[in-house]
Amino acid sequence: MTINLPSRRARTFLGLIPLAALVMVFWPARSLRSDNFVFYFPNAAHVVPIQPIGQTNYLPLFQVLNLVGRIKRITAARDWLKVWFEDSELEFHAGDKRIRIKKAKLELSDPVRVENGQWLVPASFLETALPRLIHQTIFHRLGTRRIFIGDVKPISFALRLEPVANGSRLTVQFTEKVNIRTVSSNGKWVVFLGDKPAQPLEPKFSVQDPYVSSVQFDDQDGVPKLVVTPAADGLNFYAKVEETGKTLQADLLKPAPTVAQQPAAPPVPATSPLPSITSMGPSVPGAPQTALSPAELALPAVVLDAGHGGEDAGARGSNGILEKDVAAQLVARVRSTLLASKKYRIVLTRLGDVNPSLDQRDAAANQVRPQVFFSFHAGNLGVRAPRVVVYSYQPSTPSPPLAEDSRGAFIPWDTVQLYQLSRSQQLAQVVQSELAKISGLAVDPPAAAPVRVLRSVNAPAVAIEVGSLAADVDSSLLADLNFQAEIANAIVRAIDIFREGRS
Repeated sequence: MTINLPSRRARTFLGLIPLAALVMVFWPARSLRSDNFVFYFPNAAHVVPIQPIGQTNYLPLFQVLNLVGRIKRITAARDWLKVWFEDSELEFHAGDKRIRIKKAKLELSDPVRVENGQWLVPASFLETALPRLIHQTIFHRLGTRRIFIGDVKPISFALRLEPVANGSRLTVQFTEKVNIRTVSSNGKWVVFLGDKPAQPLEPKFSVQDPYVSSVQFDDQDGVPKLVVTPAADGLNFYAKVEETGKTLQADLLKPAPTVAQQPAAPPVPATSPLPSITSMGPSVPGAPQTALSPAELALPAVVLDAGHGGEDAGARGSNGILEKDVAAQLVARVRSTLLASKKYRIVLTRLGDVNPSLDQRDAAANQVRPQVFFSFHAGNLGVRAPRVVVYSYQPSTPSPPLAEDSRGAFIPWDTVQLYQLSRSQQLAQVVQSELAKISGLAVDPPAAAPVRVLRSVNAPAVAIEVGSLAADVDSSLLADLNFQAEIANAIVRAIDIFREGRS
């Protein structure tokens, strides 16, 4: 992106201002919140953090604009800003409700703000200004935190609760067929509603039930889901979808009393080709326990790790793009492509804008015995952009030679990847070969580095870094939906090739 300044002499004074405005230093610690605004497009969902100020929800201006189009250049001072976006010229003044688009003057619900060098606009900007900036259909229901852009038709649904013997039945009626998946997490049941955008007919559900405390719709991480909170401990949850695929029935029941001791079930033989010779490592607080069908459990697991998250934003680009957001978007694209193949079970190490520890990420992976593990990052890779590097693990110091037959031994948590190095290097080579087929993408040869998140993974594992998020590089392509789709398709092809032994 080109930054135009009034004159060469003024650059010393003003040069840092637009850069500071573009750097996405999200919020000061005093106002950290987990609230997000979700932008749904035909092929992807993107999450934008909300900053509440008073009674108003504010959005980062540059991140919103980068999602829906291309910023060509900017000119800025301390309290005013001009942005050339697509074919429009926008003008903002800090503390003023009035903005200008081309020659039209518009008034927002609340004034534009500048916080920590970041330009913020109230959520009303989406209804007031966005339709004038992009030539696409926009649907946004007032009071909600999601917007649908382009040819996106969200699934709607309504629900009801009714009593049954020893419990309650939750019935959810959808307007379209859905693919349901349920997990148990932190004493609640989470019902994932598939990959299509969804929006409830009612903004809130009023629940008065002796077995159900609340039912909430949540898509703050871009993944539509229902969160069911039981009113008592020890209830069982049984969910099924009728043949039409449009009706979900979930029963919350008291467990049946035990009338006699039953013989222990025989042990189930392990089917994973990976060695079960490592400690599982640290537990993951609140890690969801997936309740999948036998057919789903039989699918090979692929673990996707979105780097950084929460207060750890990672690298920052001159276009206001954050590494944690690029990583999450790439994971969402790869996940959708893998699910469409119906060949894999996908496990995510983080959901939403949080930052699990590296050990927690690795523990979540090892618990499902994955076929492959991918960690996604975006960094400063110099002036060549777009560019990608694929890393396998390499210890920072030489490690002792591994015993030829250690399958029956206990392997420490922090060295288990050493037993996967050969397969990880093969995976890195396959991924690099498939990424190299993307036109215009600079792909370096596979590299080895002491990438910490790979160290404790008991599976073939690689880290993929895209870039460049350098201060003097236009990094807007990293957020481009088509570019992310090409990356996702290449990675899915690589997984297929690697598992079929064609590498």
